[in-house]
Amino acid sequence: MRILLVQRELISRCGSELFTIEVSRELSARGHEVTIYSPRVGDITKMVYGHGVQVKTRLSDIPWEPELIHGHHHLHTMAAMAHFENTPAIYFCHGPKPWVENAPVHPRIQSYLVNCPWMAVRIEAEFGIEKERISVIPNFVNLTRFSEVRKPPDQPRRALLFHGSGFSDAELRELDRACRRAGLSLDKIGGAFGNPQPRPEVFLMEYDLVFAIGKCALEAMSCGCAVMTILPGLAGSLVDSGNFAQWAHSNFSPRYFTSGRQISTDWLTEELKHYAPNDILEVSAKVRREHDLGGAVTALEATYDHAIASFVETPHTRKAEFSVYLERLAQEADDLWSQNSSLSKRVEALRRQKKESERAANQTLGATNLTPMARFRSRLSSWKRVFSRRSSPSSGGRSAAPSRIAAE
Repeated sequence: MRILLVQRELISRCGSELFTIEVSRELSARGHEVTIYSPRVGDITKMVYGHGVQVKTRLSDIPWEPELIHGHHHLHTMAAMAHFENTPAIYFCHGPKPWVENAPVHPRIQSYLVNCPWMAVRIEAEFGIEKERISVIPNFVNLTRFSEVRKPPDQPRRALLFHGSGFSDAELRELDRACRRAGLSLDKIGGAFGNPQPRPEVFLMEYDLVFAIGKCALEAMSCGCAVMTILPGLAGSLVDSGNFAQWAHSNFSPRYFTSGRQISTDWLTEELKHYAPNDILEVSAKVRREHDLGGAVTALEATYDHAIASFVETPHTRKAEFSVYLERLAQEADDLWSQNSSLSKRVEALRRQKKESERAANQTLGATNLTPMARFRSRLSSWKRVFSRRSSPSSGGRSAAPSRIAAE
């Protein structure tokens, strides 16, 4: 099968970028012809070199017409569908929050895929997509890379915040404090901390406890690490065999409005009571059994086959297929323009306020922040002006003094 994977950019080693890299390599290994269309690329594309996968930054450079388009970002997916107007598509929605990943409504998209049941409910309600067109393919771990499983110690000693972003300085300080009081050293790895590292299959083996969500959490669990789920503003819990299915339902990520727990010493102390080496190994085995890359790609192949088989091209479809998408996009563009206009006015007001504050501060500094010598010179200048006025004839100053004395 000729498959075109659409990815907004291939620069960072995270999220949908790594999904695209790993899936494309596995599809190519199974005999499919695979090309990735990504307008912005970086060194991460080296990960597909030698695996029979092409990467193109322009649609016009793709050497063949695909049998199926697999999209991840709506603007670029729509561009590909407009370019290849006879090709059906599937769309994998990795998250509803980033605007670029919103699910587009289009009749040629035969299936919408999500990585957990919670997301299925979300895109059905938010984008008006029929439940029958939505399928769940859980996040996965490449077991060829993550080939080793560590033996958990009786008590955790080393902890890692893995690819966490968006945490406030206060939250990071609180996590540091909580780990110290629990006898844990804490490291932080990821782009948000200025130290992204390319081989988690190696460095995760050094940690007993990992704070992570999503694919990062799965990778840590597959290595035999204990995992606690946390988000900015929300603390989850230790993943164990008893709550594994519950966490898998939400892609191993806490969901807002479901709890008010925050990162704290009390929270970490309470969760560490559930730390059990044998249960950690049971969770690791479950991840390796149920969340393998091979199983995910097999499910993708079945989805591709169904999309191609169910696609029926009609003149009505070809004529009006982009209207629903463009109508929604126009509304969103207007909203974004209005927000940008409002923000621009606010920024301008803040700039004026800043200039006024700086002017007032400079005036205050000019009057009070003088060196002793500068203050002396200023006072001397003032005395000279006073004496010069007194000695002038018009002021009746010193020149009149002798006559007054003589008269007395």
